[in-house]
Amino acid sequence: WEVAVSSWEERLNELLKYKKANGHCQVPVVYEKNKTLEKWVNLMRRYYKDRKRKQHPVWKERFAQLEALGFDWEGNTWQQRFEELCEYKEANGHCRVPK
Repeated sequence: WEVAVSSWEERLNELLKYKKANGHCQVPVVYEKNKTLEKWVNLMRRYYKDRKRKQHPVWKERFAQLEALGFDWEGNTWQQRFEELCEYKEANGHCRVPK
C-alpha cells in the first residue's frame, strides 16, 4: 500500500509542477513532455467515471484533492484546442497546422 501512496504523491507533485508552469491542471490527453504524467492523468479521468471507485473513501479523498487543484476531468476541451490554435497562429502567422 505504501508504494501506491508514494506513487500517488509523486504524480500529484508532478501535477502541481505542471499547474505552476502552465497556470492550470488541463494536462492534454497526449502530453509528450511527460508521458508518465499523461498516463496518470488519463487514468484518473477513467477512475473518476467509475461509480464503485467514486464511493471508496480513499478515492473520494483523492478526487477531492484533484478537484481542489482545478483538475480537468474531461481533457482536451474545445476551448483548450482553440487557445492552442490561437497561440500557433500568433507564433506562425497562419492556422495551417501540420499533421
